[in-house]
Amino acid sequence: MDIAITHGVRTNATHFGTSLKKFFVLLAALLLAVLALTFAAPASSASAAEVGQCNGIAEGGGQGVNCDVTVVNNLDITTGVASSTVTTKVCIGPANTVIPGCDPVTTSYDSLVTSVNQCNASANGPGSSVTCNVFVTNNITGGSSTGVTAATVNQCNNTAGGGGEFLNCSPRPANTTNATITQCNYSTNGGGATVECSVSPSFASAELPVLINQCNDSTNEGGGTMRCTASLTNNVLAATAPTPPPAKNVLNDARTDGFTHPAWNDGSSDFLGVGVLLVAGLLTAAFVTRRMRAHR
Repeated sequence: MDIAITHGVRTNATHFGTSLKKFFVLLAALLLAVLALTFAAPASSASAAEVGQCNGIAEGGGQGVNCDVTVVNNLDITTGVASSTVTTKVCIGPANTVIPGCDPVTTSYDSLVTSVNQCNASANGPGSSVTCNVFVTNNITGGSSTGVTAATVNQCNNTAGGGGEFLNCSPRPANTTNATITQCNYSTNGGGATVECSVSPSFASAELPVLINQCNDSTNEGGGTMRCTASLTNNVLAATAPTPPPAKNVLNDARTDGFTHPAWNDGSSDFLGVGVLLVAGLLTAAFVTRRMRAHR
C-alpha cells in the first residue's frame, strides 16, 4: 500500500517537473524572440559610390551604343545624412539610330555617387557610333557657396584623326589634367569621323566632388560617330532651422512656480517599465505556485 502511494506521488512529481520544464522552455523561446526583434539590424538600401556602364562592349562593326546616366545627390552638411537617386538607360543596337525598347531604370541609394564612368573603350568596329550623356545634380543643404567653382574639363584631345573628320567640341581647347569632366579623348581615329562633344556650364563643389569620365578610347575605326554631353550642377541650400518646442504655460504650472525652466523628465516612463516587469514577475510566480499546489 505504501509503495503504491509513493509511486503515485513520484509520478505526479515527475509530470509536474516535465510541465515546469516545458513552461520555462517556452518562456526562454519567447524572450529570445523579443531580443531578436529588438536588436535585429535595420534594413538599408543599396550603397553606391560609383556608377559604371557601357564600357568595353559592342566591338563589332556597325554597332551603336546609346547610354545615359542621371544622378541626383542629396547631402545635409549639418546632419551628415546623404542619399542619391540614379537613373540609367542602356541601348545597344545598330549604329546611328534611335534604338527602341530601352527603358530607364531608377535606383535609390543610401550614399552619394562620386564617380560616373561610361561608354569607354566601346564600339571600336568600323562604322560604329557612341551617343552617351551624363547629368549630375548635387543638392547640398547647409553648404558653402564659396566652395563651388567652375568645373575643369579635358575633352576632344587626340581625337578625330585619320582625315576627313568633323570635329565640334565645346569648350575647346580643354586639356586640364585630372579634370572634373574627362570625355571624348583618344577616340574616332580611323578617318571619316564625326565627333560632337560638349560640356554645359558646370560647377564643382569641394564639399561633394564628383568625377565624370566617358566616351574615351571609343569608335576607333573608320566612319565612327561620337556624340557625348555632360553637365554638373551644384545647388547650395540654406540649412533648415530647428523648430523650437512649444512654450510651457507657466501661469498654471505649480511645478515651475511661475518661472520657466528647461523641460525635464519626471521618470514616469521608467516607473511604468519597472511596473510592467514587476507585474509579469508576480504573474509568473503565481502561476508556478498554483501548479505546485495542484500537484501536491
